[in-house]
Amino acid sequence: MKEQEGPTIIIEPPPERIISADTLTSGQLWGLTIGESAFSIYSKIQNIGSEKSITYIGVVGNVFTDLNSIENSIPLYASVFLDEAKGTSTGIQLSFAENKVSSIWINDGTQLNKWPANYDRSSSIAINDPIESVYQKLVNIKTIKAFEKKFERISIFGKDVSKSYDSHMSVSPQWYFRASVSDKQYFLVHLNFSGGNLHSIYSTLYEVL
Repeated sequence: MKEQEGPTIIIEPPPERIISADTLTSGQLWGLTIGESAFSIYSKIQNIGSEKSITYIGVVGNVFTDLNSIENSIPLYASVFLDEAKGTSTGIQLSFAENKVSSIWINDGTQLNKWPANYDRSSSIAINDPIESVYQKLVNIKTIKAFEKKFERISIFGKDVSKSYDSHMSVSPQWYFRASVSDKQYFLVHLNFSGGNLHSIYSTLYEVL
């Protein structure tokens, strides 16, 4: 007999409150100085990353229509999202950890071990594939008629701070990251850029209740 399935358990995130919020248009925060170039700011984030437990940076607007333009960028990020120009429930989300493919999801919430499922290794991406192999496999998948539309919008938002700088980051209008203060407190920091230089900093201190 099939065992009766129990109820789905939904884990709510712990409640939290805002302790303070600040906006800087001059001066600096943790050495991140208004007016500095994106490249310099990234280097400083790497320097404080261990102390502040900063592992990833969200890069706003890092969306592309040409796969070739991000050949060297993909290994520097924590994920790649593929979809049609108008978002669909069948878009693909590839996540990376320890320089390997760690998960593959469809936008509708379905988890996969391999995508596309019925193609050979050169034209599919599977869990534990080396991150260095992903670009060429995407090139091969794009040639398959059934999947070519999934390359109309390619998004790489989660920058791995342990990896080197990506020149595309200088075009982004905003980066954001979480920086730990203690087990119960953290900053959510938004860095706003204009012309490739840091223009302002929004920082909000949260406390987990």
